[in-house]
Amino acid sequence: MIFSSMIRSARRLALLAVFALATFGLTGCLSHWFLDPSTRLQVENRSSSTIVGIDVVSEDGSSIRPWIRDTIAPGERSRVYEEDWVGTFNIRIRVIEPASGKASVEGSYDIEDLEFDGGSEFLVVSDSEKGHRLHLEFK
Repeated sequence: MIFSSMIRSARRLALLAVFALATFGLTGCLSHWFLDPSTRLQVENRSSSTIVGIDVVSEDGSSIRPWIRDTIAPGERSRVYEEDWVGTFNIRIRVIEPASGKASVEGSYDIEDLEFDGGSEFLVVSDSEKGHRLHLEFK
């Protein structure tokens, strides 16, 4: 009888340990689906322009904070950048556009009210059908 009660106690402890491990394992994996305090961004440049940076701009334009500082040539991808950007933001994409001859033109495109919910974002930048403006697509 003592032996059977020890077996039941051991089973209960083993079951409790399995539940505890499962709970700890799922907390790290699944919690970012519901509450992720940061956004990871990777950019693929399918445009004819070279991207030289992506910045987060304040509403009034007085504060500019760089997010991606890499130069992303046409056909390339950036590495993944993680920042604590969750919410609605204004973004500035700085580019060097090819021009006729050997000269190139530096410019920027401002995108207002982009919403980041946290988690991973993959941004594809391509040329728009309408001239040299950029087209953004999140995947």
